[in-house]
Amino acid sequence: MQPRQEVPVDAGGARVVVVKFNDYQCPACRDAYFNYKGLEAKYEAAGTVRFEVKHYPLEPECNPGVPNVIHQAACEAAAAVVLAQDRGTADKLEEWLFTNLQNLTPDTVRKAAADIAGIEDFQGRYAEAIARVRQDVQLGEKLGVNSTPTFFVNGIRISGVLPPAAFETAIEHELARAQ
Repeated sequence: MQPRQEVPVDAGGARVVVVKFNDYQCPACRDAYFNYKGLEAKYEAAGTVRFEVKHYPLEPECNPGVPNVIHQAACEAAAAVVLAQDRGTADKLEEWLFTNLQNLTPDTVRKAAADIAGIEDFQGRYAEAIARVRQDVQLGEKLGVNSTPTFFVNGIRISGVLPPAAFETAIEHELARAQ
């Protein structure tokens, strides 16, 4: 029943695009990450669904829409993942960040960026990475994102975490519609 919104993400040949606005210190984002991991693997292997993570850290340093610090290491975590994408190590770093969510600080994120993702110049590239994170935040603001996780399944907003079967139903509905 949600209105469909235009979400400017390349489908890359997939019939359905799932965009997740994410914060690496968000417990619900962690739940979605682990609960939907099997769905992502299933649909991406088939080439029918593309999953795209956009950063929406709940920290004012990189998200001006957040008035107070909610998650003290969220900007560092998002920046680290951006840099890890460039190295092809983002999957390992995301897993580590969500597994260690309770203990994240800016220092532990910087250490993990080096140890897990092989990023040796984190501080030197931080401003560049934060600029990329802010682009995601701007898109989130344009789409009315105000909490994490917020998903868009072919432009249909889903706020929060659905049970995996319900999330799969939403994807299947869009796949049937896109035939």
